[in-house]
Amino acid sequence: MLGVRVTSFNENLGEPEQDANSALTELDKGLRSGKVGEQCEAIVRFPKLFEKYPFPILINASLLKLADVFRMGNNFLRLCVLRVCQQSEKHLDKISNVDEFVRRIYSVIHSNDPVARAVTLRTFGAVAAIIPERQQIHHSIRRSLDSHDNVEVDAAIFAAILFAAQSKTFAVSMCNKVSDMIQGQATAANMKLQLIPILQYMHHDTSTAAMVRTLCLDLLPSYPAQDFVLVILNTLTKLAAATLVNISSQVTLLLKYLKTDPRWEVKSKTLQHLYELAKPGSHLWPPGAVDDLIDYVLSTKRNKILMPGLCVLQVLMESPSMLCFQHKSSSTKLRKLCGKHAYSPYASIAAQSIQILSQILCVCFCENLQPDGTEEVITSLETLILFLTCSEGQIHRKHLKVALKCAVRLCEAKPEYCDTFVDLMGCKLDNIDGDYTIAICEALGAIGGLKPESLLPQLQTVINLLNSISKLEHPSKTQISTKIMLCTLIFQLLSCFQWNEETQNAMFASVDSNDLWSNYCIGRAAVRYGHHHIGTHIFKHLTEQVSSEHFHFWLACLKEMSEAESILYKDDSSTLVTRLDKAIIHYNKAIAALKAASTPSHNLSFQAEYMRIRSEFLQCLAQLIYTCNILCIVPPPAIAATIVQNTRDEHQRYGYITNQMRKCVKEFKNCGDLHWKLYQTAFDADPVTLENMQILQQMCVLMEQCLETVCTSGSKMREGPMEFGSKNLNLDSRQLVKACETALKAAQNLLPDGAASTITHKQVEILKKIVEILVNASFPVPRFFFQILQSTSVKLAISPQPRVMGEFISVQAGSQLAVKVEGVIQHGMKAGLFRRIEQVVICVTSQLQSPAKNKDIDPKVLEQVSMLTQTVTPHKDFFSAQFLLAFPRGGQYLLAIEASVVDEQSNMWKTGPKSSLTVKVPEEQKLMPISVPGISTNSNVILMPEDSLFVKPHQKKFV
Repeated sequence: MLGVRVTSFNENLGEPEQDANSALTELDKGLRSGKVGEQCEAIVRFPKLFEKYPFPILINASLLKLADVFRMGNNFLRLCVLRVCQQSEKHLDKISNVDEFVRRIYSVIHSNDPVARAVTLRTFGAVAAIIPERQQIHHSIRRSLDSHDNVEVDAAIFAAILFAAQSKTFAVSMCNKVSDMIQGQATAANMKLQLIPILQYMHHDTSTAAMVRTLCLDLLPSYPAQDFVLVILNTLTKLAAATLVNISSQVTLLLKYLKTDPRWEVKSKTLQHLYELAKPGSHLWPPGAVDDLIDYVLSTKRNKILMPGLCVLQVLMESPSMLCFQHKSSSTKLRKLCGKHAYSPYASIAAQSIQILSQILCVCFCENLQPDGTEEVITSLETLILFLTCSEGQIHRKHLKVALKCAVRLCEAKPEYCDTFVDLMGCKLDNIDGDYTIAICEALGAIGGLKPESLLPQLQTVINLLNSISKLEHPSKTQISTKIMLCTLIFQLLSCFQWNEETQNAMFASVDSNDLWSNYCIGRAAVRYGHHHIGTHIFKHLTEQVSSEHFHFWLACLKEMSEAESILYKDDSSTLVTRLDKAIIHYNKAIAALKAASTPSHNLSFQAEYMRIRSEFLQCLAQLIYTCNILCIVPPPAIAATIVQNTRDEHQRYGYITNQMRKCVKEFKNCGDLHWKLYQTAFDADPVTLENMQILQQMCVLMEQCLETVCTSGSKMREGPMEFGSKNLNLDSRQLVKACETALKAAQNLLPDGAASTITHKQVEILKKIVEILVNASFPVPRFFFQILQSTSVKLAISPQPRVMGEFISVQAGSQLAVKVEGVIQHGMKAGLFRRIEQVVICVTSQLQSPAKNKDIDPKVLEQVSMLTQTVTPHKDFFSAQFLLAFPRGGQYLLAIEASVVDEQSNMWKTGPKSSLTVKVPEEQKLMPISVPGISTNSNVILMPEDSLFVKPHQKKFV
């Protein structure tokens, strides 16, 4: 039997609170072990513990334990603790006992071992953010700079750099010390090179920054060696970028070295520093500096200078302050420079030149200006694309993507170029083995999203390429990816058109020869663009070919949903009501399958709610059709005139149909509210998904207004186009918007001018027509239904907690309960991709529950809800809030704690989570009268059972 290494530490750290404490206990056992290996194993697990449970209590206790190990252990254990501090930088400010932590670490600074002192200094540098103004540490760093041990000096320089970045006091006090060491003859040259970077953090006030800059400028002629020049220029650049005061003079200095210094390494680094200063302060560049840079790059023939120079110019042109439209004339220096190198044999230089030219053209088009030489730029871009598609290699693919992005940007700025670039790229779709085919397909897809009809001439080319790949017995990964992209292109260009038999057969043949995952990707793309009959065909074959029960039900859900939508869109002899009823049945099956597909780790709450609202909307449409048929089936009652007189509602004259239509109004309003509530929970959704939900909500509002126009007096239809929050709608949403606009035009005839308020057969037919328009609209399933590109979650820890889960917290009568809410924001791989959390709103509500004993309590008291709200700003993804709750009477209270988030645009999102606690307050004892001989029972004297019958005069009793 093979030996298995067993560790005493738990890899799966369970849930918060008790499991976190048990994990910390196990790590503490490892720290107290007599074996160095087990101690090291325990230390290296602490960063993982901090990431899983980033709460102050646990982090404070853990780092104090690590500080003890640092104080008592050997240098290797100290080095491990140093690594923990460096990896847990964002959790350091959660240490509450900072003084104790520093005291335990600082005790090692008096060791006779220079390595121990060096590790201590590096540890202090790693935690400099929480102890920036500790004078004893500042003194230790200054003292160690004079040490005779190189290891300790290196550590002191490392700590000095980190403390100078955090502390103004330290930076000012160290300025003279570092200056004397740099200018001193006794300091070695390599140490001077290490000391100079400390000066870049001396930017806490203008006087210190000016003094440091003067020192560095004095050092430049004194130390002309290349290493010193590079370090000093880098320090000056960082200092200028931080202060933004000396950017103008620094740019002038860098241009001077660029022109006069003959060393190529200095020239290259100078251009990199100009690139760094172009991003934050292009508007602060001195007059004429850009022209000087263009003149120098125009005169050089070295690619080492030409390429970074073009990169600097590109960053400058992206700044609004540079006014790109000033270069609309082809006779400007910049246009001459880029035009000269647009046909360069070096792909990187040609791509960079064309990127600058494309930027200038796009800005001019957005400003409604007509630049000169537009056709020359388009020709050079086409030539570059043709050249790169004929070349192979990873570098050429990189430059090809840059060129294709330029083409897409030009198409966005001026849609007239879509046909030109589609024709160019379509002629290169004949090579199924080319690595560039996927990049071309992606570019065609981006252009198709802007103008899908421009892809129609390439339909036959795409089908031929798809058929040729489908005939291969063993296609490569690149060819499979190409096939998926080609299918997506077909979905895009047919989003506004009907499928012909040839295209459908080619699609089915491609699916039949594909692997399962590729088919799932194609089916997902099909339903995203509204081609549900293709999705039904794909998901029907995938349902029984998965290994997990949850995957089976997920695919069954997609199959039922696609079948429901394909039934709605199907043009057959079935009536509208029949199609709606069948679609609703399939949606109910899909919702049931989705519940079976949910797991604790993947609850699929958004998908379930999204489909439920869609089913509710179809049910409302079906109910509206049934209501419209009432006009011919159910005549008004005989007492309709009397009801009109009593209610003063003229629409009651038409009887049952009026009330039913008003019920439909409420149902559509509720459906729109459900869309809005779901919208508020989708914090991580991409903009296209949010746009989709906005349009679906507007559909509900449209139907609500149409019905109110018919069955309510004084209602008017909206005039003009509907607004959906985005001018440039995505291709996924255009069909829905088109259906809404068509329905809105039809709804304008519901109440002609001068017509009496009546419910007519014409109005009923118009309503049916509007329903038909909305039902026949292609329904795209948003991307967030399948893919979560941004993942953000809020984790709460609430104290106090009951000793046993599910029990109540006891609070004495007349006292208050302090509730502390701590939370952590957890991110996925792409944090802040669409939006980020700026603030967190914590809401605590308390409500008295109905007690079992006291049944005669006033119901109005039970309805009273106490609500406290606090808005906090997270610091390094951690936040905390405290509440003081009062309970006016005895009984059992339910506390509900809910978190909402606010993004950078001040929009509130109800993401949760929600937690609840039960608090029990004992009932106050009632004052019971006691009959005492000689005292009348009607008197005002009331004695408590524990009171004495004989009370001294003027003695006060507090109950």
